[in-house]
Order: sequence, then structure tokens, then C-alpha cells
Amino acid sequence: MSRKKDQAGTFELLTQLPQQIVTLVKIEYENAKREILSKAKKAGIGAGAIIIALFFVFFMLEALVIAAIAALALVWPWWLAALTVAVALLLLAAAAIFAGVALIKRGNPVPEETLERVGQDLSAISEVRVNAEPSVPRPDATKPPSPRMPQAGQEGNWR
Repeated sequence: MSRKKDQAGTFELLTQLPQQIVTLVKIEYENAKREILSKAKKAGIGAGAIIIALFFVFFMLEALVIAAIAALALVWPWWLAALTVAVALLLLAAAAIFAGVALIKRGNPVPEETLERVGQDLSAISEVRVNAEPSVPRPDATKPPSPRMPQAGQEGNWR
């Protein structure tokens, strides 16, 4: 059989394989880095939003605390009015913390998309067969199928 000059032979393709694997690893590393930065940016924006909200809430609460204590002091003693307002402020702070934690958790820095692609690459590589025969259905279905990779000492073993 003759092959065209622009087609690579088996040995040429095998010599290119290590470089292609290195290139694939570098690309997946860059993808993981980019994905982590994107998720970290989202988490940072969430944390910044929490800080800004707490800043405005602090100054707003000064005015509201004074107004609430003054209003409650009309019907209760001033100390009970102040205690009631303090408990309400504590509950509001807890709600803000839970909302902030939820925003930060959304920015999980695990590169899930990259890990999925690497898993697909590994499964594709595992499909490569050494000295594989064409997949033709065997007439004798009672024989067990031959293993995908040759065992130690068998012909075709790369060890």
C-alpha cells in the first residue's frame, strides 16, 4: 500500500503524541486557572457587596435605633425599649451574614468544567487499544473477549 506524502505514518504519529499530551495539559491548566479566577471574582464581588451593605446599614441603623428607642420609650421604660431594639438589630445582622455566606458559596473556586473535560480526555485515552483488531462480531460468543491491553510478557506490551 502506498500512502500520500501529506499523511503521517504510525511512528510519526506516536512521536507527536507526547507533545500533544503536554499541550493538552497546558491548555487544561490555563482553563482551570481562568475558571478559578472567574469564580474568585464572583466571590470577591459578593464579599464587596456585603461590606458596602454593612457600611450603609451601620449609619442607617444609628438613626433608626434612636427613633425606635424613642418610640418604644413612650410605652415602655427606656431600658426595655433599648433592649428590644438591640435584639432586633442582632436578628438583622444574622440575616445579612447568612445572605453573605450564600453569595460567597456561589463563587466556589473548584474548576468543575475543567475537571469534567479532563475526565473526558482520560476516558478517550483509555479507549485507545494497543494492537487492536477491528471490531468485528465474533461468531463464537462463548469465548471470553480478549483484554484491551496486553498482559506482561505478551506480544505488543510496551513495557
